[in-house]
Amino acid sequence: MVINAECSVIHSVHFYEHDEALVQRLRSIIVPAIDVGNSVLIVATEEHCRQVKAALAANEVDSAVLEQQGRLTFGEAHELLANIIVDGFPDRERFFSSIGDLIGRARQSAWNGHRGVTVFGEMVAVLWEEGNRIAALQLESLWNDLLYDSEFHLHCAYPRNLFRTNAEAAMIRAICDVHSHVVGRAA
Repeated sequence: MVINAECSVIHSVHFYEHDEALVQRLRSIIVPAIDVGNSVLIVATEEHCRQVKAALAANEVDSAVLEQQGRLTFGEAHELLANIIVDGFPDRERFFSSIGDLIGRARQSAWNGHRGVTVFGEMVAVLWEEGNRIAALQLESLWNDLLYDSEFHLHCAYPRNLFRTNAEAAMIRAICDVHSHVVGRAA
């Protein structure tokens, strides 16, 4: 499914060189979302969750309080993948149940009238890094299906070092095609 930038939904992809660039972008997504009353769901590796919490603390954002309020939720990418992968590929029903439930709870905790939710998902990059590129692209499509069902802002990211060979770099186009916005140099 190709999403075009004129759609009202946002599904961005960020190609980044270093973790610091990813964490800075996440901070720049999380802080304004919280400021306008949205809830935020971060599905990332344990290390990236730790780095994001540290970056928020440096900005005097108390992630522990936001977590208690349900306005900021951290999910570990590998654990959530274990819940939705069957025979190496994402299971649609498990994905909608697991991730849809997290988004639903986040929506209930949002403070604004629109019950806005902002999501960052790193499971696709984990699958890509494991060499399971087809599953990563299938998961991107499932995110899009859920996005149109539930209307939230979705952001994901891939480290540039996952695209070392020409064949891998050529696959960037497939990734860009399922996103409404591309951040960072895609090719």
